[in-house]
Amino acid sequence: MVNPFGPLSLTLQRRHMAFMPCIQHPLLPLQFPERKCESKKTTPQEIQESFGRCNIDQVAFIRHGNTAPSATGLDFDRQLTDLGRSQCTTAGASYGTSRLMPYYKHGALCSPAPRCVETAQLFLDASCNTENSLSGKPPLILDSRMYDGTMQPEGSRLFRSIGYAPLREYLENPDTNDANAAKFVLGGYARTSLDVIWEEVIVKHVLDKVEKNSDSKKGETLLFFAHAIYLPSAALGLASAVGCIDEELDIVLDTNTKEAQGYLVHIKDQVVSLLQRPGE
Repeated sequence: MVNPFGPLSLTLQRRHMAFMPCIQHPLLPLQFPERKCESKKTTPQEIQESFGRCNIDQVAFIRHGNTAPSATGLDFDRQLTDLGRSQCTTAGASYGTSRLMPYYKHGALCSPAPRCVETAQLFLDASCNTENSLSGKPPLILDSRMYDGTMQPEGSRLFRSIGYAPLREYLENPDTNDANAAKFVLGGYARTSLDVIWEEVIVKHVLDKVEKNSDSKKGETLLFFAHAIYLPSAALGLASAVGCIDEELDIVLDTNTKEAQGYLVHIKDQVVSLLQRPGE
């Protein structure tokens, strides 16, 4: 895989301390906006250990369900359709129950857009409100960056031209200008998504001394509900950061993220798999 790349830098300062200053991985096919790296590079092993301290084994990146145009005409206000609600319930009752439990109990990351919030609520209702549920329902952590990052003029222009398509069609567009724009915009969203994960989950868990779930016999899954076409770039960013090989990254690059479906990145095993509803 030959692609231009730049450093994926996660400089985080909280309480005047930098915890995850810089990540660089040679397989990363995204050109990230420049960010000053103030300290040593963080290795995939160190990242794995950080997730391990939070008892997080894997991160699930899930796209919202089917939507309709909003009455206001604003993208943010789009709501799920009846089909979309059904998709989210099916997803929660199927792969949510069978592959993702137990959930990281201290929070699920979610874009504040109503379609993502309702997706998360329906998904969690379907998977947690059962007699045999292996997990309690985590609270939603709404972070505006997970939506604001999708509102880039260049990103909107590219989407109007290419539409819903595999990530590779954006990053390896025959038009060099469009390809470079895609790498910059989607790379920026991936970097921001990793910032959100690090700041809202890892740092808060470690620094605030969140109590580890001693009752859990297995690692937990952190849920991340967001938007196509940006969702796969977030999954790709994390998969690259934890050291996944080309074949694993290709799973993200070559699939078109469908409604209420997504990607599962296993941190320690460095494996990526698809999250699909039955019959897909």
